[in-house]
Amino acid sequence: MALFNKRKRDKYDIYHDILKACKSTVGGINKTRLMYSANLTFEVANKYLPLLEKSGLIARKDNLYFITKKGEEVLQKLTKFKEIKGEMKEIIEKLKEELPP
Repeated sequence: MALFNKRKRDKYDIYHDILKACKSTVGGINKTRLMYSANLTFEVANKYLPLLEKSGLIARKDNLYFITKKGEEVLQKLTKFKEIKGEMKEIIEKLKEELPP
C-alpha cells in the first residue's frame, strides 16, 4: 500500500518549484507546462506568477516564462533553505522518539 504525503506546501516550496520549472527550460516555459512541472492549480499559478514577475524573479515574453538572474540567485537560497528544513524535520522526528510526550 502506497503512502501519500498529505502535507501542504508553504509559499517557499511553491516559489522554489516555479523557479526550478522556469530554469529547467532553455527557451522558456509556457504556463500550462509550468503548472504541470511545478504541480500548480490554475488558481495557485495565477496567484504566484504575477508576484514573482513583479519581484523580478521571472520574466514573461510571448507567453513564455523565463527565470532571471535574480531568480536564479533566489532559487539557490530556496534550495538551501529546503535542505535545511528537511534536516530540521529529521531532527524533530528523532527528538519526538527520544523525549516523553
